[in-house]
Amino acid sequence: MEPDYSFLTTWAECDAASEDVTFELKTFSHRDTGLDIADERADRSLASGTAALAKKDSEILIAQGQAALPGLSAEAQQDAADKVELLQAQRKQIVKRNRVSKGTDRFLGTVDAFQVQKQVEALTQVLAGIATRRAQLTA
Repeated sequence: MEPDYSFLTTWAECDAASEDVTFELKTFSHRDTGLDIADERADRSLASGTAALAKKDSEILIAQGQAALPGLSAEAQQDAADKVELLQAQRKQIVKRNRVSKGTDRFLGTVDAFQVQKQVEALTQVLAGIATRRAQLTA
């Protein structure tokens, strides 16, 4: 539904409405920028998380190989097994962090960005409508 610009009957009302809408537009523009930055951060986190996961997988393979070496004392074998367990727990944390960077949370972030973008577009159109209305009025 279009705003009813006929409620604006003077230049002063148009100017006041324009100031209010401009402030609201700044607010949504700021949110739009914030969402863009958050999306970029999520992309970077996902790439970083993928690299961290590959590195952790490599560390686990090395640790598993060391734990399987023949001739280890019982204590050395337990230490090696503990190291494998620790690395596997760290891997689970990386996987968990990566899940936050995709899926539903990521989708809902795009919904928020879509809503903000539509608000920015609508407010920009409203400002143009106020300017048109102001031009129709006499001082």
